[in-house]
Amino acid sequence: MLVSQQAANVNQLQKFACFLVALLYAALLCSFPMEGVIDRANYLEMARVSPLIMARHLGQGLHSLFANEPVWLALNSVLGLLFDDTVVVRIIVFFSAFVVSYLLLLNNPKNFFWLMLVLVFPQVMKNFVIHIRQGLAIAVFLLGWFSAGNKKRLFFIGLSPFIHSSFFIIIAIMLGGWLLKKLRTAPDIKLLLYFCVSLSLALLVAQLAAIVGARQATTTAITAEAASGIGFLFWTMMLVLMLLQGRRFLHQYTVASGVLIFYLAAYFFTPIAGRVFESGVLLVLLALLAITGWRRIIMLTTILAFNAALMLVSYTQPLMGFAEN
Repeated sequence: MLVSQQAANVNQLQKFACFLVALLYAALLCSFPMEGVIDRANYLEMARVSPLIMARHLGQGLHSLFANEPVWLALNSVLGLLFDDTVVVRIIVFFSAFVVSYLLLLNNPKNFFWLMLVLVFPQVMKNFVIHIRQGLAIAVFLLGWFSAGNKKRLFFIGLSPFIHSSFFIIIAIMLGGWLLKKLRTAPDIKLLLYFCVSLSLALLVAQLAAIVGARQATTTAITAEAASGIGFLFWTMMLVLMLLQGRRFLHQYTVASGVLIFYLAAYFFTPIAGRVFESGVLLVLLALLAITGWRRIIMLTTILAFNAALMLVSYTQPLMGFAEN
């Protein structure tokens, strides 16, 4: 009885620690200034004009409305009626950052320290500072990912692509992994199929977006950035470590490996690959933290060195590298 009581006390203490860290993390990120931050002006305007955007898409047909993140637009419309635009942005940032950090820490107590570092990685933090819509979608997706019941899991995961459309591809990867498991496909065949399908999606995604009238069809060329190849080499190394962990690991972390394979297969073909990877990078990092033995040492050393370099470059600049030029 005493042992069970002690275990309950430890569990409550862990929950409180997770809550406190998540609260501080969310408070820090929602306190960023409303001026001078990349893309912040667009999100402030979104809080004011979302009803008009929804009406325009609806006028083009239901397919256009559902292809252009209607839940995101509806949320901004409702909050915009109740609060000032700056408050709307802060509410969304706080909610997203709190939910993501709390769920990650609560569900992975053994990696508490490493996940605290993950939360300050530039590739993670920017989803709550400059890619606010994507950060909200990640929060909703993780609510489903960590849900115990299938109904809640399906609801929240199914909701995420209507906040940020990159989750259509994440869900496609999940469905592909589920199908391959049902077919008892060998891991090497599974990886080859993931690569081929990912390459096909990379080449066709812009055309598919144009067919349904999604905004990405017209913004892809604008947001494209030159691929340096550094990220490709780094994440290729991470994939190799995952492969070396063995078949059981790949079977358990099928979605994470699928997300990483999609990113690498599409890396040089479309900037959408980067946005999809940002949506699924936390799943990849959780999988990497499950690696054991000498592979874990190499993984942690490489990830810390890579992100330390990114943080040194980014966080020494104005507004931690998130300032507009």
